[in-house]
Amino acid sequence: MIVNGDSFNIINPELFKHSLEGIRQSVATPDSFYSADNVICWNRHFSFMTDEPFMEAMRKNATSNIEMTIIWRTYILCHFAKLARRLEGDFVEVGAYKGNTANVIADRIDLASSGKQYYLYDAFEHKETDIHHSMPEHGPELYTTVKERFAAYPFVKVIKGYVPESFEKGFPEKIAFAHIDLNQAPAEVEALKRIIPCMVPGAVLVLDDYGWWSYGTQKEAEDPLLAEFGLDILELPTGQGLVIKPYA
Repeated sequence: MIVNGDSFNIINPELFKHSLEGIRQSVATPDSFYSADNVICWNRHFSFMTDEPFMEAMRKNATSNIEMTIIWRTYILCHFAKLARRLEGDFVEVGAYKGNTANVIADRIDLASSGKQYYLYDAFEHKETDIHHSMPEHGPELYTTVKERFAAYPFVKVIKGYVPESFEKGFPEKIAFAHIDLNQAPAEVEALKRIIPCMVPGAVLVLDDYGWWSYGTQKEAEDPLLAEFGLDILELPTGQGLVIKPYA
């Protein structure tokens, strides 16, 4: 099938018919079909669905259906956080919101026994002058709620304020894992300028908004910035951007 502008021509009707039948069979087989978080695919194993420790962490910590719908994104975070756990350095999440992804990661990879610190940054409130859009739970109580959520996690540091200014309240010397999700380019760029130099060899950086068309300003701003540091960003089907700092 060739797509040209607003029209398309089927150059092999039998092959196209066969493809449609494959889709029909996949849809009819629930275990081979996935549709969530703007991702529709089939004929995959969807291994995260059978990773019981991960699924248990999701069920334990998710507080809404929305947090469950981003399960594939969260699984990717957990996978690379597990790898980063072996490295020197602490964990960072910029744009923690309600703390769900950090909570799932901490539980799934048993960060408590690693000796690492997990720094969570967020304004937790929204002002009309903010570039990014507001979220349903933004408000004066959210910071306290997140602090209480991690009361039993002494290694988690919940820091309120706008980045990068809030980094002055606490920031790791070395970083093994960083997750950035600010929904806007300027603050993400400034955060990355501080984070990237602290990343140890092998460290993982995940940019939540990187591949989303509606957040194109992040990609436009972050591609040249990462290039200055000699780093490339891999766009994932989930919309995330993945960066691994080379060892040499």
